[in-house]
Amino acid sequence: MNALISEHSSFFSDIAPTFERLRKAVRAILDSRPKAATSARACAREFDFDKSIGWKFFQIGYGDDAVTALSALPGARGWEIAMAKFAAAGVGESKMAEVQTALVVFERQLADRRIDRSMLSGMASALVDTEESRRQMLRLRKQASDAMAVIHGVHSSARVGSYFVAPSATVVENVVMADLIAITIAEGLERRRPGPPWPLFDPVASYDAQGQRVAHPVAALQPSGRGPMVEDLSSPSLLDTEVGPRGDLSGAYDFVGRTASRTDPLTVSFAEFAHAVGPLVKFGTETRCELSMPITVPTTVAVLDIMLHRSIGRVGELSAVLFANGVVAHRSRLLRERLRLTLESKVTNPNSLHIAEIAPQSSQTYAELCRRSAAKLGFDLSEFQCHRIVLTHPPVPCTLQMSWELADAS
Repeated sequence: MNALISEHSSFFSDIAPTFERLRKAVRAILDSRPKAATSARACAREFDFDKSIGWKFFQIGYGDDAVTALSALPGARGWEIAMAKFAAAGVGESKMAEVQTALVVFERQLADRRIDRSMLSGMASALVDTEESRRQMLRLRKQASDAMAVIHGVHSSARVGSYFVAPSATVVENVVMADLIAITIAEGLERRRPGPPWPLFDPVASYDAQGQRVAHPVAALQPSGRGPMVEDLSSPSLLDTEVGPRGDLSGAYDFVGRTASRTDPLTVSFAEFAHAVGPLVKFGTETRCELSMPITVPTTVAVLDIMLHRSIGRVGELSAVLFANGVVAHRSRLLRERLRLTLESKVTNPNSLHIAEIAPQSSQTYAELCRRSAAKLGFDLSEFQCHRIVLTHPPVPCTLQMSWELADAS
């Protein structure tokens, strides 16, 4: 079993010997037909399996990836079919008995922990970084996202967020500060069943050392009677009965539902300007800049862009992490000790801000929002470099975060 599993989880350390015993027993049977080791198809032919069962037992016996082997474990009926095929192929009773014994012990370990096979493969996928584990996590996230959309009755086709970071005219103790514009687009909002208003948008904020929310003085990108909502780049005639303000937090909005008369996709845009939100170089105790996008509505895809002015220095490339909202590790309230989730996506530097393949309805809206944001900061859009992370079927609720290490003050 992958060393990473044994090193990072006492549970997998416990089951590793039993699982390895089961795999060794299966391999001993498959080795009785030398051709079975050449491929999954050959394994199926040698024991008269169908393609599915042949692939499963080839991975159990010969696969190098523990995640793949765990996900290949058949159910009770699959084992019955396989054992009958092994017997028909003339496999010795002692080899058959060893498989049965190892399987009983393995199943007992799972039952004692109330873990089924699908949960087991998902847990393994979260602990190792392989191509198969990434596929597994994407499949599990899609299932979870679809389930959350059904449970909560809300969904969006895309969630796009961007931060523009540029030098500010404000200087504190000879350190240049940063001005910030935050963009949010929720595309294709749906209400799949009646329910209470659903949190959609919170204004820009940061967190102190105790993980408590700290609000920044923010203003709309353009004057608007509806706060940060950019009305001309949202669905026409958008009503408060569709996307309305949340009473307990100024500048926050909830998704209520579509009006019966609306036929076009429901899309809403927000943009905020915050002045002198932090230093552009290491100053005081802060050494990193972290910008987050909370995802509260089940969505098909989430996109986070960080638009850095090209004059801003930094150490290394931008990195991204994914956190589960509302879950804190080790019972600590520190924000940075939230439960970290597997993130298979990588940060890229796209040559264009075009997002038609991600959010088809919002591509022109996003381009215009970006142009307005750069102009608000006093720059041309070409003076910014884009750093993008794309996450399909994000878990809900979660927070997608990008960060970089601040450069030393010169």
